[in-house]
Amino acid sequence: MDKSFTFEINKHTEPMFGESFWIPQSLERLYIEVGTEEDCGPAGYIILKDEGGHIRLQKLIGYGSPLICIGRGPCDTSIGGVPGSVGAGRWELIIYIFTEYVKQRPGDGACTLTVRLADMAEGDAPRPDYTGRHCWVSGRGDGELFHDMYDWNKVFRRERRWYKGDFHTHTCLSDGRETVENAMKKAADMDLDFYVPTEHNVIHTGWVETEVMAVPGIEVTTEQGHCNLFGIDRMPEALPRILAHMGGTHTGAYMKEVWEEARKRGWGISINHPFLHIWKWKYEETPLGQIDFLEIVNDPTYTYAGKSNWKAIRFLDWLWQDGYKIYGIGGSDSHNLITEYYEGAREPSVAGDPGTYVFTEELSPENMLRAMKKGHVYVSRHCSLKLNICAGGVSYLPGDEIVCEQHTEVRYCVKITGLGEEPQVYMVMNRVRFRIELVRSGPDVYEGEAQIGLEPDFWHWARLDVRDSRGEFAAYVNPIYSGKKEHRLKTFKEAVHYMEEEEHDQGNII
Repeated sequence: MDKSFTFEINKHTEPMFGESFWIPQSLERLYIEVGTEEDCGPAGYIILKDEGGHIRLQKLIGYGSPLICIGRGPCDTSIGGVPGSVGAGRWELIIYIFTEYVKQRPGDGACTLTVRLADMAEGDAPRPDYTGRHCWVSGRGDGELFHDMYDWNKVFRRERRWYKGDFHTHTCLSDGRETVENAMKKAADMDLDFYVPTEHNVIHTGWVETEVMAVPGIEVTTEQGHCNLFGIDRMPEALPRILAHMGGTHTGAYMKEVWEEARKRGWGISINHPFLHIWKWKYEETPLGQIDFLEIVNDPTYTYAGKSNWKAIRFLDWLWQDGYKIYGIGGSDSHNLITEYYEGAREPSVAGDPGTYVFTEELSPENMLRAMKKGHVYVSRHCSLKLNICAGGVSYLPGDEIVCEQHTEVRYCVKITGLGEEPQVYMVMNRVRFRIELVRSGPDVYEGEAQIGLEPDFWHWARLDVRDSRGEFAAYVNPIYSGKKEHRLKTFKEAVHYMEEEEHDQGNII
């Protein structure tokens, strides 16, 4: 068997097109060779459905090996593929245009895409990027992809402690330049305990052997904004409709469907880089009550990251001031090789910068996600924190509620290690901040303590803000809180408008 198709992609191409092809007899392996022009980049997604209508491959074209394989097991099936028999019958090849990228191309944006399907690879063909030992999908779903072979309760570490990870990462399954294998080597070098792959509109179907805990996620990506889903056990049902209408006017309705499914299935929802350049969040009518997390630090090495990250932190403070319990997380959003730097950057973009730390009794996917949803989280760069929060003889973690029936004093202690200089530490309480005095207690170790008072029947929240000597971001610790508050703000648009008006009137941006 040997069949080829050629497609031209430009700014006017329909967002979805494809061809069907016939496999005359069952195969051991099906090879798909994808060819694009050198500067074509991630112009589109390739989807393969087998003779039974099941998805057998989903991948963003442009990065990784141009040779893709579907075989009987995960070790001879490419990333994004579903292992199993390659049966005889009518198969379907679908191409979805990645309009966000195509519209950024100069001129008419035209490029040529070729897809060759064969039962044997050519002798000099490159090695496919195989899934690895661990398969997460069986392929037995009704045409959709389910993580029905992923073990959510597997324990990776037994200690009760803070675990470091990254909630926003990319590999060559979408538009990252690293293979999964290399990404895991970098993760280990950054001392990561867990890693959440969040590819653009595609999901991983398995993973390589590694000591780093990989937890399924996805970055649902449209021209109107990007959001991450955590703890996904399947491909979101509305995702094919989003892909088929990229750049259209209906993606808002489909994004709403994604969020409704996420709420129903208990997935975590995070708005990514909400104020970053052309990738800012534009779904203005998003209900604030549906947001679980806000990415307050996205790839701090990126050219436009500084101002947008500080705005995200301030925005989250305003949401807490209005009574919303939305937790801040970080994401490296790393796409690059370790040798690549963004313009003006002093460091490479790498998974684990920033690190997002989650406190849990022991490290398993289920435990980590549960602790994350409770806000037992802090985000940092180049340093780690030890926290001791006590009130009335009870210890608390970031994200916890402190119930008080009378005036309650909270003792908040912090130890900061590894920054390489004396940090600046502030307590931010109800948007008012005050500096915490530090003492040096060891080589590159600084400690400080604050006392705050909580009153019954009042809404209080308090978090730590850590900066380096230049005032740049070093750490964000999620708030503790007490009481309740009726929300004044209802939508993302209302909250942004309110923040910008208040900051303009007050003239003080913390």
